[in-house]
Amino acid sequence: PFHNGHSSALKMLLAEFDEVVIAVGSAQEGFTCWNPFTGGERVEMIRGFTKSLGIDERVWVITLPDIRMPPAWVAYTLSLSPRVEAVASGNPQVLDLFKWIGLKTVEIPLENPQVYKGRVVRELMTKGLEWRHLVPKQVSDFIDEIKGAERVRRLCSSETP
Repeated sequence: PFHNGHSSALKMLLAEFDEVVIAVGSAQEGFTCWNPFTGGERVEMIRGFTKSLGIDERVWVITLPDIRMPPAWVAYTLSLSPRVEAVASGNPQVLDLFKWIGLKTVEIPLENPQVYKGRVVRELMTKGLEWRHLVPKQVSDFIDEIKGAERVRRLCSSETP
């Protein structure tokens, strides 16, 4: 789910750019341990957060299904996105791919990456431990509304999140 590390990165990018496009990856998945929330649910989480801060007019959220062909993925991503002047990521492979085609890239410094990552949130949910402090309140409220933690526990009971 959208967590506080994502929130920090978004705020950093909005300080530098007028608008930001967030790509929700693996959007074709949902109801799996690794991706327990659908692409649409992840969009709702992000939109709820951006609306609460009054920044929704500056943030585009797109869904991006996987195609598992990295060089082709670059063109695919750009074809599904509004035009961009730069691509930001904390993932070196993503940055390398967009540099390869000559696009400006911005490396996002990850905030407390051992804690702020979806896997940690899912592991805490699976174990029935407190996870809400790792996500914005609007996201935890949405996850509670859809009984998302219970879904994660069911989906991940026999898998590693």
